[in-house]
Amino acid sequence: MSTATTAPEQDVDQDVEQPAASLRDLAIEAAALDVLAARVAAAKKDVRARLQTALDEAAQRDGVDRVVAELPGGRPVATVSLRRGSVGPVVVDEDVFARWVAARWPEQRAEFTETRVVRTVKAWRAAELVGEMAALDLSIEQGKSTRPAMWADPDTGELVEVPGVLIKPTSARTHSLTWRKDGKAATAEAWRTGGRAQQFAALTTGAEK
Repeated sequence: MSTATTAPEQDVDQDVEQPAASLRDLAIEAAALDVLAARVAAAKKDVRARLQTALDEAAQRDGVDRVVAELPGGRPVATVSLRRGSVGPVVVDEDVFARWVAARWPEQRAEFTETRVVRTVKAWRAAELVGEMAALDLSIEQGKSTRPAMWADPDTGELVEVPGVLIKPTSARTHSLTWRKDGKAATAEAWRTGGRAQQFAALTTGAEK
């Protein structure tokens, strides 16, 4: 007696073709996501500004430079860390700086500077001098963030205040967010199950400006 072989049963859902999204469906989906993306971008910009202010205040008051982001149940999902800005010499008046360089090295005036509408220090020499000022500033007592730049004469050791150059902030203080393992998935699940419903509602309600 022969036995007939039959093909394995197919999942009914796999045989049924899913209807393709209509052009109108795709259009409204794109429009809705555009609104949501704009609101998320605005909310992210706002919370970053408020978080930066809070981090700066905590760092100054308590020396705190990081905070753990936790879900309502106490599960840590990410760490936010303060990134301190940098300070260094910045040429704020090229004409005054160039006059100082030309007067300081008159024999190399043509080599170190160039004349356009005004005399300027050539980029390579400016980079050298600014580097020397930056190195010196790290070795002396630092006061307020914006102050005159100093240069040390290698022959005499004299500290000279450089016209047209200031020590000032060159990059702003900021912060970074580092996700923990599975932190993104846990946060998304909390959002999906209502754990962050208030935040989601704030993004999806209200009129556009």
